Amino acid sequence: MKYFLTIFISVLLLTGCDDGDLITENFVFENASVQKCSNSNVLYKINDVEALIFNTPETNFPNTETAANTPRIVAIGGSTSLIYRKFATTTSTTNICDTPTIPVLEQWTVTGGTAEITTTKILDTNGIAVAYNHNIVFKNITFVTPDKQIVYDSYTFGSYRTEIVNLNFDYSLATTQNCSGNNLIFKYNNNNALLLDVDASLFTNAVTSVGSPRTALINNTTNKVVYRVYNGSLNTNFFCAAITPSTPTLTEEWIAENGVAGTSGEIRVETVAIDATHFKHTITLYKTTFKKGILTYIYPTSDDFVFGEYITTL
Repeated sequence: MKYFLTIFISVLLLTGCDDGDLITENFVFENASVQKCSNSNVLYKINDVEALIFNTPETNFPNTETAANTPRIVAIGGSTSLIYRKFATTTSTTNICDTPTIPVLEQWTVTGGTAEITTTKILDTNGIAVAYNHNIVFKNITFVTPDKQIVYDSYTFGSYRTEIVNLNFDYSLATTQNCSGNNLIFKYNNNNALLLDVDASLFTNAVTSVGSPRTALINNTTNKVVYRVYNGSLNTNFFCAAITPSTPTLTEEWIAENGVAGTSGEIRVETVAIDATHFKHTITLYKTTFKKGILTYIYPTSDDFVFGEYITTL
């Protein structure tokens, strides 16, 4: 009888225990493609009323292949997050990338775990890289709501493609020009231009020592560097006119990121004397990163981009 009671009590304890935490529900997005918000770093997948939303800095998707069996590891937390949402009705991009316009019935937030990103080149028919594919797999993640949780040892999110940005920095035949009355120095080639609005002290009429150029960090006030693309051909008057002409119109603007001393984003100027009254200043941009929204561009063939030569007179 005691033996029977012991078994009976044990059964009651087992059946009466509500773990209330771990459930067997699954998030099914295998047939959904990875999409990206145009106004942020958010990647997402939609399945009718459900959405899986991954937010991580764009820098986690560099256009660089990862070594075999060595994915890029990104910890989930801080600036990297993964959430699941269930909406009241069929959802769309607007409800992911902007404030939702339909009610959110459920939200599960991932705690812990990592994202493993494997990056490979996408080649065209000539074997030239035109883009990169980033395959994303989440490892050891736990989706949590106030009273439930779902654990995945491995969850395949899918692939995200980044294009190779190739700005037209072809100014070898273009003349370095400036506008009187301001510090703007520029070069243009057909419909694009590279503009430097920089401190005039960089072009002091004094010879610099070999290997010791004048330097200034790029910033958004006194030493600005900008690349612009327009929808028509350019000329000198376009940049130097008191009132900027209405045409052509700007279609793209890439702004150089602020520099870090001795590391990146430096304007370097080497000065030599042409004669007693004329000086030649060779302008180089060192490790300069241009940014448009969440896109970035770094001159691909060298740390230094030689902007050109600028002549001043005593």
